[in-house]
Amino acid sequence: MRVLIVHCSYKFRGGEDTVVSEEMNLLRNNGNEVQLLGFNNETNALIKLLQLPFNVPSYLKTRKKLRSYKPDIVHIHNLHFGASASVIYAIKKSRTPIVMTLHNFRLLCPSALLFHNGTLFLNSLNKKFPWKAVIEGVYQNSRVLTLWVSLSNQLHKTLGTYNLVDRFILLNDHSKHLFSDSTLAIPAGKISIKPNFCKVPKVVKYATSDYFLYIGRLSEEKGISLLLEAFSSTGFKIKIAGDGPLKNKVVDYSSRHTNIEYLGVLNKEEVVFLMNNCSALIFPSIWYEGLPLTIIEAFGSGTPVIGSKIGAIENMIIDKYNGLHFRPSSKDD
Repeated sequence: MRVLIVHCSYKFRGGEDTVVSEEMNLLRNNGNEVQLLGFNNETNALIKLLQLPFNVPSYLKTRKKLRSYKPDIVHIHNLHFGASASVIYAIKKSRTPIVMTLHNFRLLCPSALLFHNGTLFLNSLNKKFPWKAVIEGVYQNSRVLTLWVSLSNQLHKTLGTYNLVDRFILLNDHSKHLFSDSTLAIPAGKISIKPNFCKVPKVVKYATSDYFLYIGRLSEEKGISLLLEAFSSTGFKIKIAGDGPLKNKVVDYSSRHTNIEYLGVLNKEEVVFLMNNCSALIFPSIWYEGLPLTIIEAFGSGTPVIGSKIGAIENMIIDKYNGLHFRPSSKDD
């Protein structure tokens, strides 16, 4: 089978980008021919954002790729914002089946994370138009940009653009429930659940060391502030690896607290070594995650996870069996 993967990469490489790479490798290893049609937001970002309703260059780029490659199926991962929904129309014009994985909640709310100002933001789920999201500026803390993203989403809801997708892939039952009960109202027959996966290398596991571990994006919704506050008030050691907008905050805490160590961005081998030898992985997210790869990697390494009791994380961790739950945003817990 000839598969075309469509993905707009993120500024800070994260789980979605990794999933795309791993899926391409898995498909190839099972005899499929796979190519990537990639987009990004690194150049001409403002122009691309203005073209969010219908990006003509992205439409033409997709049409050209479809004519040259002639795939049997197209799998879309992320269209925001450098690709735009124009890609869907380009694919449909070629009469090629479309599968789309919904890694986040961008089609339901301009925040994409259902998260704003340090807490869950669920107001948009059942509204015809997300006026409260616009008023609060949930997209990049800008009312203007939030309005623009909302208008683009509303346009494609009205046009039925996402009805052109043949099958949606969601990562867990919790996400399925949110999408099915929202104003987007994707029919249950169009939804398949396919969890993320990862390949865990075999390594020598030494005696468990006396440190905890955080690996991932350093951002508010990931619970980094909670993590830093909790560990700064104890003597327990925590090693933190990753990059993101709260990097400077992590560096500051690590300079003032000897039990907090910032490791920067690590390669796969370094991550696997730390994962195999820590006391537990800490996963303090305070938003609705998809299906975190780091938790899957930890379980694959036989490492327990201490995680927020929220959304998919609550379902992945069986309390006192493969890890521990704690109340979201509760430093004391």
